[in-house]
Amino acid sequence: MREDRKRPIFSSSSILSYSLVVTVTMTMKKRMPPSSSPSIQQHFWLGLQLVLSLSVLVCVLALLRISSQSQSSASAFSSSGRSSSVEGTPKIAFLFLARSNLPLDFVWHAFFQNAEKRNYSIYIHSEPGFVFDKSTTRSPFFYGRQLNGSVKVEWGESSMVDAERLLLAAALEDPANQRFVLISDSCVPLYNFSYIYGYLMSSSKSFVDSFLDKKEERYNPKMSPVIPKDKWRKGSQWITLIRKHAEVVIADNAIFQAFKRYCRRGSALDPGRKQNVKAVVQKQHDCIPDEHYVQTLLSMIRKDKVGIL
Repeated sequence: MREDRKRPIFSSSSILSYSLVVTVTMTMKKRMPPSSSPSIQQHFWLGLQLVLSLSVLVCVLALLRISSQSQSSASAFSSSGRSSSVEGTPKIAFLFLARSNLPLDFVWHAFFQNAEKRNYSIYIHSEPGFVFDKSTTRSPFFYGRQLNGSVKVEWGESSMVDAERLLLAAALEDPANQRFVLISDSCVPLYNFSYIYGYLMSSSKSFVDSFLDKKEERYNPKMSPVIPKDKWRKGSQWITLIRKHAEVVIADNAIFQAFKRYCRRGSALDPGRKQNVKAVVQKQHDCIPDEHYVQTLLSMIRKDKVGIL
């Protein structure tokens, strides 16, 4: 790898600010009227000179601080990358969970076009039998990236979690994959690849939306004692995991089996029958597995064991 050139201690912006201080000082001196004794006008110009000088000095210090922080941040990222036990460059695994094709493939094409191949991997879970090639996608980045053993996914069912686990399992086969980003077919990147790569790799934590909703009634008491009620969590399905947490998800069996049995989407109410809506919903424990599984699983793991957030 080529070594970065050392940055000068003072940036061009700080030199410009220093010049401004000198200019302001000399200008103030020229404008001061000659007098043998101090006057109100002299005190005014001296005060103004002091205020302007201090303001510019504060700006210079702020610029130096920002420069120092950006350098230390880059240094921390490079050192963390070198200290990794993975041979070669660590990669981000982009895990696409799609219904069939990727309608926004042209956006992702532009995203991956500015990235080095060694820095990322692509995996797609689509409907069984769907193949990504010239006839189904506009981007060659997705050619042949579908999983061969995909399952039929239904919204609100445990099959959604099955698909997520299949994606994670496939990505874990490559030891270079260190970050795992679960993406829907309607997601788009808001930043370029280099920014996302640097942001994720510089953090040792997973990004999981997880919270305790005391008002919702999706928890089924039959899950206990496998899943205690105080560990029940809710959050967004779309997550980013470090490798350690991805391995936890794949290694789990007991908690996922409890989800498959007791966390199910409730059946639709029959409009032709008189029913107590609240009683029916409570009885069914209308539950969406993909909004609870990973969050609940990670909440049950000891922090000192896998470094949960």
